[in-house]
Amino acid sequence: MSEEANIYPKFAFDASKVIIYGGGGLSKMIIESVRVLGCYQIVGIIDDNLPKGTDVIGSPVLGGAELLPELYQSGVRLAVNSVGGIGNYKVRLNVFNQLADAGFVCPAIVHPTAHVDPSARLEAGVLVLAMSYVSGNAVVGMGTLINNSVVVSHDCVLGVCTSLSPGAMTAGEVIIEDFAQIGMNATVNIGVRVGRECRIGNGATIKKDVPAGTRVYAGAIWPPYDPEKKKELTA
Repeated sequence: MSEEANIYPKFAFDASKVIIYGGGGLSKMIIESVRVLGCYQIVGIIDDNLPKGTDVIGSPVLGGAELLPELYQSGVRLAVNSVGGIGNYKVRLNVFNQLADAGFVCPAIVHPTAHVDPSARLEAGVLVLAMSYVSGNAVVGMGTLINNSVVVSHDCVLGVCTSLSPGAMTAGEVIIEDFAQIGMNATVNIGVRVGRECRIGNGATIKKDVPAGTRVYAGAIWPPYDPEKKKELTA
């Protein structure tokens, strides 16, 4: 065999290898979503709280964040953030910062049973889980988690690290600002803006804009209704 036959390109990293950061409950859904895509090899789990060697549905915990430089040097450059951060978005955001500082890239992961329209745009680190739908011209910001059976309708704009829990639904032209969290089976009416860091409880109905930092409790209707004045309160 000639020497020329042994010459082939060598790449700095393996684009099929990926680590999962976080070994909690959400990670099981993320791991299965990555596996079912069939194009990634999960090297293992990074978790600062689980003992090394812990089995997470067939993937081993490799260690904590201190391993990121070593993994990078070994040619692993892709990572999936499976830390949910429900109730404290900063936990999830901090993981993204750690990964970025270590040189990792977070691809968007879309479960095969979910549907994302061609005109929609998903930024880095977005997760779209089983049976969800992201409609035409929607924009989904970095690190957003779209859980199971969520509907994001046309022309919606979701900010950085927003979270839509299972069954949440947004009508068209909704804006969900950075770090807002939408609970299970909550609905957001057409054209409504949910402000930065809002927390919308399970089953809530959002009919008008919600100011930044507002908490709407489970089952509530926003804006609240004043029976004495027989009208909705604006804030």
